[in-house]
Parts: sequence; structure tokens; C-alpha cells
Amino acid sequence: MSALLKRATAFRMLQLGATRGSRHGYAGSASRRLKSTTTATSTVPAAAPSSEHKVTPSASSQPTTQVSADGQTHITTLPNGLRIVSERNPGHFTALGVYVDAGSRYEDSTTSGYAHLMDRLAFRSSERFTSAESMAMIEKLGGSIMSSSSRECIMYQAAVFPHDVPTALKLLADTTLRPKILPEEVGELRMAVPWELQEVESKPETFLPEKLHEVAFQKGTLGNPLLCPISQLNTATPDTLSAYHRRWYTPERIVVAAVGLEHDDFVRMCNDNGFADLTPSATATPTFATADQGGDSGAPAKTWFNKILGGGGGERAPQVIFPGEKSVYTGGTWFDPKPDVDFTQVYLGFKSAGINDEHRLYAYATLQMLLGGGGSFSAGGPGKGMYSRLYTRVLNQHAWIESCVAFHHCYTDTGLFGISASCRPRNEHALLDVVASEIEAVALGKPIASSRRHYSSQEGASAVEVRRAKNQLKSNLLMNLESRMVQLEDLGRQVQISGHKIPADTMVERIEAVTMDDITNAAKDLLASPATLLAQGHVDGIKQFHAQVAASHKIKI
Repeated sequence: MSALLKRATAFRMLQLGATRGSRHGYAGSASRRLKSTTTATSTVPAAAPSSEHKVTPSASSQPTTQVSADGQTHITTLPNGLRIVSERNPGHFTALGVYVDAGSRYEDSTTSGYAHLMDRLAFRSSERFTSAESMAMIEKLGGSIMSSSSRECIMYQAAVFPHDVPTALKLLADTTLRPKILPEEVGELRMAVPWELQEVESKPETFLPEKLHEVAFQKGTLGNPLLCPISQLNTATPDTLSAYHRRWYTPERIVVAAVGLEHDDFVRMCNDNGFADLTPSATATPTFATADQGGDSGAPAKTWFNKILGGGGGERAPQVIFPGEKSVYTGGTWFDPKPDVDFTQVYLGFKSAGINDEHRLYAYATLQMLLGGGGSFSAGGPGKGMYSRLYTRVLNQHAWIESCVAFHHCYTDTGLFGISASCRPRNEHALLDVVASEIEAVALGKPIASSRRHYSSQEGASAVEVRRAKNQLKSNLLMNLESRMVQLEDLGRQVQISGHKIPADTMVERIEAVTMDDITNAAKDLLASPATLLAQGHVDGIKQFHAQVAASHKIKI
């Protein structure tokens, strides 16, 4: 069953697909009758709306429908606030999805990890089907069906043949609206989740991005653990998980999306499966959560994993928060000595722009392409980004560097931009210097006085580099949209965030509008925020000299 329910996190739509744009391009139409898913990559999980973006239930007793100017996108808002969106876009497969505005950033000390558990409980027992019946239906579909939880969304998606759409929608509706959480299924999670946590901790490419968020956002929200802590797992019960479901799976937080269906037919099927029968929730009340108190390089090396396993990690003082409140970036340092590993891993991150800051978001997306990077060996040519700055100026110049790649984790109200790299032992302090130099070079737009820069006469981004980065960004965007599942997630998340969809040609225009000055200013803004620095492996050198290296590049540590 794990193969069928695998998490849809391996390949995501370019983050610009979830950006917030202008609200033009839609015309209201007549009311219609109805009743009722972590790493250093060039893409990041889509973000979710903050509290000020929540759609309030309509005062009308009738649903309202908007149609995009090109007639391709239809959005129906039910009286209870739930939104149904579709694009006809015929093809061999139909894609369906339910997107819930929930996730780890909204959790508090009593519900930490519950989004992860709800993901793992997907497509099991419900009011209409037993777990075995759900499994049998999935096996007969002939497509794929999956669930995924992230910091700002829990999503359930399916890709099936058109004649299997009613069955797939039944499964999606039951697992999201009417789950029956049984004690034996929670017991299965208590046995399975610890193995998942251990697997994550054993792989730097999955563990360090999670640790990066904890260090960067030490007051909760985006710094909350994405996976369920063992201590929380041991106290979770069917009753507490059902209460979590009632709290967050409310109509105003849900978007149901489809690609490859007639809208009227889709609305009717949603009506038949009870989406309009949901009752809007009352206004959310503040809850108590816990928050780390400041970053400290002297803290225990395994703070994050100890916290997940229910161990120590320092005192955590309670504070009052509102679920979904704006995140607070803090920055900080964390060093994990592991002398037995082959490579030292280094992450250098900074606060960037969120989806709400649209202009800067496109600049950061272009900057990420311009820096690019990858592994020390990569088959392919220019299409793999081998003319990017981190390839030409880092990987092609330093044989001791194993990998170097730019990343951007983007959320509604903020983002994390930086470079992750790995190197042979005993070079970690030099690696930090090289990585910091690349960001500083783009920010300054001029050569840096350094003997290490003999191989390049220009430091700032050139017009050719900016043009190449924008072309590659547009190419990635359009190629990703050829995937029906990417189209689906892009459609559902955009509507969940902003209430409408930004067409691909509009995004291309906004990418094209990015200038060299935008790139330079984006890099300067990174250096204005405190840095988040992580190192795992042979860390003695970077631990001893990181303050001096940071000061030489005017980086705040």
C-alpha cells in the first residue's frame, strides 16, 4: 500500500505556479445548481495562505461561479466557503485533488505532527468504506492516488482514467470529509513512524532541510517539525486526531480541483459526495504553543532529532500564538560533529521573499537559476545548468567540493534562500568562504578583492547570465506544466492562496520583466538578514572560523 500512497514530493511545480497576482481576468457567470504534499532543489513545496487570505463563507444561499477570460478556468464558491475549480483540458487521464489549508506551521504543542499523521491515515477506514475496501478500490482504478503533507497544505490527489473519476472522487471525499480513525490504525502508525524518522535522520538531503527550518524559525510556525515527534505519537488517540480533523478540515479551508473534466459535471459530482454539506467553522481562537529561545551554536548537536524522538533539546517556553500567524525569521547556527562521514555538509541560508511579495519572488526565482549548481559530476549540457555560476565558478574550480546548489523554500509570508554544499573533510571553513563569496559577488555587482578570483574577470551577474537564467526559468515552468499532476497542484494551490489562477503566459511575462538590478537587489536583501548556518560532518574548522569568515563577507551570524 505504501507504493500506492507514496508522498507526492519528489517532483513539484516551479514555485512561481503558486504566486499571488492581480485579480483581473475573471468574469462572473450565472449561479449553478448544486448541493455540496524536502531538499535543496530548484523547486519547493507550494505555500499556503496566511490568516488574512482566508475565504469567508458567502452570504448568498447559492453558489457563485467565476470564469477566466480565456474560458479555461472555472471556480465555483459554495455558500459554505468551499471552492471547486476545474480546467477542461482534455486528455487520456483526469487529475483530481483536494487541498486542505493545514500543515505543520499551524500546529501547536498539543497537535505537533498531526498533519503528518493525517497524511499517513489517508485512504484507510471511512464512514462508507473499510480500509480493505478502500485498498481494493485503489487497486482497480488503474491510475495513481496519493496523499502528502507539507508545512502549509495537506493534499490528496489522484490521476485516473476518465471513466474512473466517480470512484476516485468517492475515495478523496471519504478520506478528507469522513475518515473513521480506528485505534488499530493509530497503533500501526506508532510502529511505522519511528522507522520513517530514523530514515530521514540518516539522509542529509532530507534531514538538513528540516533542521534548516527549525534553526531559521525558532519561534514556531515554519520552524515546527514536519514529522510527528515520538512523544506526540505516543499520546495521539483517535479522539485527538478526530478533533484535529474537525478543527482544520473546514469548508473555507478546502479547495477541490480537477483537470480534464467539464465543470458542471465536476460540481455535480462534488455535490453528490457531500462537499456542500460541510458546516463553516467559527472564528479561530488563540492556542498555546512552544518556541525555542534563540539560536546557539553550543546547543546539543541533535536538538531537532532529539525533539522528534521525544528527548532533550533545551527548555521551551510557552507563548500564545494564533494558528497561521505570520512567521518570524530568527536565523542561527547549528553544528553536528560526525567524524565518520565521507563529506561535510554545509547550508548557508537567508530570509527571502514570500508569495505575497510577488515582484521580489520572481527575482529570487531568477537568482536561483542564475546561481544554479549541482553535483561535481553531472552528465548533460547547458540544459542541466552547467553554465550557471556555481558550476563555472565553484564546481569547475575546486576539485575538493563535491556539490554546490542554490535552493529556495518559499511560503506565503516569507522564504528561505541559500546555498547547500558538501566537501571533503577538513575543508569546511574554506567551503563556507567560497559559498558566501558567490552570494556577495552578485550583491556587490563588482569584483571582490581576493586571490581566489583569478579565474574570473567579472563578479556581478552579467546580462548574458541574467538572460540565460530567465530563459531556463521559463523553460522549466512550461515543461513542468506539461505534467497533468503538476497542472492540478498548480491550479488547486493557486486558487487556495489567492482565489484565482495566474496563466502561464502571465508568469512568463513577469519573469521576462526581471532586470539585472532586481537580481542585484535581491542578493543585497539576503545579506541584510541574519544568516542561518548549518554544518554536519567534520565541523571543527567551520565551528572555529565561521564568525571570522562571515564578518569578512559582511554576513550577520
